[in-house]
Amino acid sequence: MWWSVVNNSSMSARRALSAAAVAALAAGCAELGVVGDGTTVSWGPPNEGVLVDGARLPLEGEGFVVPPRWAARGTQWGADELIDTIAHVGRVVSAAHPGSRLVVGDLSIEGGGKSKHHRSHQTGRDVDLVLFAKTAAGKPIELTEMRRFGADGKTVGGGEPLVFDAERTWTVVRALVEAPGPGVANIFIYAPLRDLVLDHARGSGAPDAIVDLAGQALAQPSDSAPHDDHMHVRIYCSPDDAGCSDYTWRAPPKKPRPIADEEDIAAELAERPRIGSMLHFRARW
Repeated sequence: MWWSVVNNSSMSARRALSAAAVAALAAGCAELGVVGDGTTVSWGPPNEGVLVDGARLPLEGEGFVVPPRWAARGTQWGADELIDTIAHVGRVVSAAHPGSRLVVGDLSIEGGGKSKHHRSHQTGRDVDLVLFAKTAAGKPIELTEMRRFGADGKTVGGGEPLVFDAERTWTVVRALVEAPGPGVANIFIYAPLRDLVLDHARGSGAPDAIVDLAGQALAQPSDSAPHDDHMHVRIYCSPDDAGCSDYTWRAPPKKPRPIADEEDIAAELAERPRIGSMLHFRARW
């Protein structure tokens, strides 16, 4: 619960302002800094924004591939920084695990904005990555469809029994947190899989500082599906994109709520589930 007093006009005013700014960006408005210099522009928050002059990820490159399911959607558009990050991770995966490839799902649609598959993914800074898996005998395989994994790291829901591959997943996570550019804001993944990745990282002797960074980025989202079948990666805004917002926008409550005192707030926070809390993970790792 968030305590605030908001009148009904604030939400409408914000949406009107957003619509005007989106229209101006789409028209290449120089007053907003869009001057057609050939670089991409992310505007707005991930769940209510647009992507101007987006870059398109190839369907295949060094160490990465986009399977037919996602290729058919036309969701390969992203900010320059996201495309560069995917290419960087692909090269790292190829070098560390010859024959393996990063399997890439949705980025944004052309121009960004709302799509039928996602609430976010609107500004070219989000990408879904299919999880790595091994056979029951331990042979690494490439998944071209998303498979759900249980808390024990084994697939659920039918199909060939597979095991979550924490080793290759850690290669991806480390490459993400070490990638040049604005940096990774979030790596959303099912909490038990997160623990398997970080356990592997510590066991492999990865530097504590890198494991700590990964622990801060990795989290199970608290307001959507558990992400037990893919990783959802979001990068920070480029410093050049002044109209970009790193975090999703949430609508204010429909009715005014009373101002709470410190004791009420402390009690509320104590009852919240910890899954998805970035601050909780900082202390742990």
